[in-house]
Amino acid sequence: MVSSVVLFGLLLALLANAAPPVDYNLRPIIGILSQKPPKSVLDVLDDKNYTSYIAASYVKYIEGSGARAVPILINQEDSYYEKIASSVNGILFPGGAVSITNSSGYGSAGQILYDHVVRANMDGIYMPLWGTCLGFEMITYLAAHKQKWLKRCHASNKADQLTLQEGYMDSRIFDQMPADVIDYVSHLNTTVNFHTWCMTPENFTESGLIEDFKVLATSFDYDDLEYVALIEHNEMPIFGSQFHPEKNPYEWPNDEGHSAIPHDPYSVGVAHYFSNFFVNQARYNTQKFMTEEEETEALIYNYNSTFTGALGSSFTECYLFR
Repeated sequence: MVSSVVLFGLLLALLANAAPPVDYNLRPIIGILSQKPPKSVLDVLDDKNYTSYIAASYVKYIEGSGARAVPILINQEDSYYEKIASSVNGILFPGGAVSITNSSGYGSAGQILYDHVVRANMDGIYMPLWGTCLGFEMITYLAAHKQKWLKRCHASNKADQLTLQEGYMDSRIFDQMPADVIDYVSHLNTTVNFHTWCMTPENFTESGLIEDFKVLATSFDYDDLEYVALIEHNEMPIFGSQFHPEKNPYEWPNDEGHSAIPHDPYSVGVAHYFSNFFVNQARYNTQKFMTEEEETEALIYNYNSTFTGALGSSFTECYLFR
């Protein structure tokens, strides 16, 4: 019964934009930014010579909504990022534990990709970007002219409902969200958090970000500090969530430090709504690689995932790159 309700809600979300335009992209590709592997990942591997990784949950997250993934490697030439950004149909900044400044490969590549997304949209190319957790934080940092407005908080391993903000329905995300899914996110603990830095509503306003972005929802940490949980750009298809929707269906760690991940049908349905929404945004972008050979060489299928969860990592699977 529950599953059918969730699936029906997701079907409504997919049909929200009935009669898609003629150039609607039925083969969307999402570029997912990699980052330096944390010690917790390298410690469980015999081979320590990997330079970047992507948690496989992000790949499955977008594949489950009908898109393909291209890994975006770190520490490459600027031309590499411009080429990737001009070939894919959307970009995902995943969560993680590295610097959001250009002192890290993730932060340096993120700045180039973010600037490309902004330029593309200003030039009339519909180019969606989603940032999750650390990716959300990097978007706020870059959009605030490379100024950090984050505050220390205590919100790791915590599942929450979203506190919807005034005007939340005046957004792409919620305008297309079925009423039952809105009920799930606002009344049930369907979103899970793993972060120690927060963007408070006060800092979001003081930073000037409120002029370009809508705060759609907030959450509260263990000390009842309210922080921004979900944002959307006023004009461009740029979105950010402090929570991790990819974990609900695809992460199964055994340690107590990750026990809050909700796997119930409501939470999984909410996660799929967000992935469906983002992939559907990417369908409005019709960019493609110059040749089929280039596309094939870029896809994630050229790499094998590693069952890192069996080795003791908090990530069930990871893609590792040299």
